[in-house]
Amino acid sequence: MPTFTTEFIKHMVEESIPLHRFLGLELLEIRPDYAKVRVPFREEVIGDIRQRRWHGGMIAAIMDSVGGIAGFTRLGSMENKMATIDMRVDFLRGAVELPIEIEAEVLRCGNRILVTTMRAWQEGNAKPLAEGRAVYSIRRKEEEQAPGTDVDSNGFA
Repeated sequence: MPTFTTEFIKHMVEESIPLHRFLGLELLEIRPDYAKVRVPFREEVIGDIRQRRWHGGMIAAIMDSVGGIAGFTRLGSMENKMATIDMRVDFLRGAVELPIEIEAEVLRCGNRILVTTMRAWQEGNAKPLAEGRAVYSIRRKEEEQAPGTDVDSNGFA
């Protein structure tokens, strides 16, 4: 894991990212290749007004963020960049008016691609709400490029 303190990462995740701050996202755990967050229920996350259930797109967005947080543990520098290339989410059941917890784990980290798996659930129910997998593009600063790797003018190898 990079030499960032847990307090720095927690502040960055919870306060520096506007969407996370808006949602009240709380970083519960972070370690190399792993992150876990909790997001409280609030009116703004409702997608089904009849049953008052979470909007699936909101859950997917949070899953993407948590996958990125887990991936951050592999970046090593704030100068390195990461962006979502692809993400798949399987919604397994509806999310009721309770907080959700989402965890993500890095499955693979290469020179340019990082893959995570994510899982979402609600308090009091061990069955997942959703499971997903995301692929992220990594752009490392030049001095961290693998030996012999050519970097074009856009910074891509």
